[in-house]
Amino acid sequence: MSFRGHKKKRLAFRRRSSRPRKPGDVHTIPSFCKSNAISESKYFALKRQGKGPREIVLDKRVIITPEAEADWRIEREAETMAKRQQGTEAA
Repeated sequence: MSFRGHKKKRLAFRRRSSRPRKPGDVHTIPSFCKSNAISESKYFALKRQGKGPREIVLDKRVIITPEAEADWRIEREAETMAKRQQGTEAA
């Protein structure tokens, strides 16, 4: 039932939010991106550069463990610090 002059919003393409993650839960690619504040396109760009997190592939589903996420963050932090160090040496 709708009122005149009011249009129904299309919900077909709206992404449903998943259940809240608990510490120790594994990530899917979308939840990993959300947790690390990066876009999915950035995720795949990093993966092409060999800078993505380790993945487990089960059938067609990709899973990222909390350990892989932690290692990925440590690697990215080390990379950032190395770039900053090079910048201060060049100056």
